[in-house]
Amino acid sequence: MKSIVDAKHNTLERLIIWGGIIAATIALAMYIHLGVFTRYMADDYCLQIDLEHGNLLTASLEKYMTSSNRFSNLFVIGIPDLFGPGNIRYVPGVLILLWVVGLAWLGGELAKSFKIPVSWPLVLLAAELVAVLTFYQLPNLFQSLYWRPGQVSYFTPVVLFTLLFAGLVRASRMQIGRALFWLAPLFACLAFFIGGLSETLGAFHITALVLAIAGVLFFEQSPRRSPALILLFAALTGALLALAAMFLSPANAIRLEGDDAARDLAYLIVRIRRYAVSFTTDTLLTRPLPSIVSLALAFLLTYLFFDEEVKGKYPYLWTALIAIPLINFTLDLAVVAPSAYGQSYPVERVRFPAHYAYTLTLMGLGAVFAIMAGRIRLPKFSRTIALALLAIALLYPLWTIRQTRAMAAELSEWSYYWDQRELILYEMIAEGQTDLMIPALPGMYSTKELDVRGDFWVNQCAAKYYRVNSIRANPVPDEYFDEYFNR
Repeated sequence: MKSIVDAKHNTLERLIIWGGIIAATIALAMYIHLGVFTRYMADDYCLQIDLEHGNLLTASLEKYMTSSNRFSNLFVIGIPDLFGPGNIRYVPGVLILLWVVGLAWLGGELAKSFKIPVSWPLVLLAAELVAVLTFYQLPNLFQSLYWRPGQVSYFTPVVLFTLLFAGLVRASRMQIGRALFWLAPLFACLAFFIGGLSETLGAFHITALVLAIAGVLFFEQSPRRSPALILLFAALTGALLALAAMFLSPANAIRLEGDDAARDLAYLIVRIRRYAVSFTTDTLLTRPLPSIVSLALAFLLTYLFFDEEVKGKYPYLWTALIAIPLINFTLDLAVVAPSAYGQSYPVERVRFPAHYAYTLTLMGLGAVFAIMAGRIRLPKFSRTIALALLAIALLYPLWTIRQTRAMAAELSEWSYYWDQRELILYEMIAEGQTDLMIPALPGMYSTKELDVRGDFWVNQCAAKYYRVNSIRANPVPDEYFDEYFNR
């Protein structure tokens, strides 16, 4: 099997791969940079108040009993808070880096498990592309990555589960024996913690684990089969317990008060199926170019850097063309099911794991098409054409920077005024004022901000956070905004 760094590959091919890595790294750096403009908004104030109810354990227990069934969130928020309130600006970047590391680790472990001799630059490139292409197709990037309630509930568990699954594949590959005695409970506990971040991700992870168990049972016959099943069942047990704990939470009734909640089983099944289909069609219609690029990049990378030895190992590839979309649709059903039961069609930030699975599906299909194409005798110049197309396609991450640059300009201005407003607020508190009137800022990307109403829930949480009686935010016309702050 040829490797991208083998002498058999020429310098041009290596340069193309490293050029793609650089392009994807620059795009990811822009996503990391956006995090520095993150500030407290809406639920952020309420979550900070929740943290003040004793230590993390007692605060989480009180929240679980009274306001939210998600029992792990405050731990994920509280631990970074030990480094000060400014941590909110850097957590998104840390999570993005951890996700790319987890994807690369998982890809490398899977390649070793299935004896696919692929080089680490190619694995790194694939990991970065998965992240960039997933981010770019998100309908509300801000709420998914940078607004903490969305970040903690939907992005963070995907990052942690990717790392967990990579560790599971590695432990199975090493065919660890006695260590399973403590590894199985560890994986169960980690899956329980991750599952407690969100019922949506809990359902997603349970489905992914069940599919993985089915795959090992039916297709794995090597010595790693037994340890893989033990660890998968341990993780599944933890994930199921987490979902049961959220379902049994006394606070769960709060989330099921709406008129949109589905109680009839037949109607619920129809609703879940309809929502899953809607997600796929909506994504294809609203973001067709990222979908095409995901498919094309996987096709070109597989076609160029997997030789005939690998391409001939899979005689029944047509089954993969059926299985991959079915797996994706099953995961989509899991993602939309909690929202279909409790509320309605999942809001934009909730759909993050579905976009992740969608990107992996397109790239998986692209790889299958490439293996099929590799069995067809093509002219020698086809490889040259494929290299040229790959070099062009790998510039796509740089194209995505248009979106992040526009967001950076908007968020930079907004965060500047937010910081100025907080200085004014602290000056008023230092003067002894307890009923504050401050300038209102726009809510960014459909996220609520402080209101002119003192009894508005965001204002009430903010007042408790700043330890004053009340806060009101007075709208200021854009043309007088700078004048107001200067005054």
